[in-house]
Amino acid sequence: MRIPVPEDTALVIIPSKEISTVIIEWHRLYYPFHTTVPPHITLAFPFILEKNWQRKRSALNDCLKTFKAFDITLRELAVFTGSQRVLWLKPEDSGNLLRIHTALAEKFSDYFVASEFEFTPHLTIGFFESDEMMYEAKNKISSEMKPLHFLVDEIVYMVCDEDEVWRIRDKIILG
Repeated sequence: MRIPVPEDTALVIIPSKEISTVIIEWHRLYYPFHTTVPPHITLAFPFILEKNWQRKRSALNDCLKTFKAFDITLRELAVFTGSQRVLWLKPEDSGNLLRIHTALAEKFSDYFVASEFEFTPHLTIGFFESDEMMYEAKNKISSEMKPLHFLVDEIVYMVCDEDEVWRIRDKIILG
């Protein structure tokens, strides 16, 4: 995945405030972008440029209105290894995230960048310089973590501003 730059956009799910408060505590320890990016699950990045957003919003709304609100539970930590070491939470969602991502990729294929990686819904907790540091954080969080539940009833459109801070620009209600 490439590093975001100003004017980049994304479609994401942002957990409820109660859940985000818990995740922000972990982000402060392990996520270098915790002051510029809220806790989120990415559905599409990069996505429609802001200058084209209003023209495409109706089609996006039509695509997403077929999906009803659904619950997500975050209870399991996982890791990505390789060029980056990433600790993340695995959403339990009965496949809804994958179905939404697939529908978006089909309807808005011009805005999806080809990737060597299969889409894996996840909520990033942190980035690490070594396996040892990553697994130490995983063990620490696992020992104190309780399952986190929240309702997804909207998809959020965000834009990376000139200060590289991600800002909410719009929300699309599901259903």
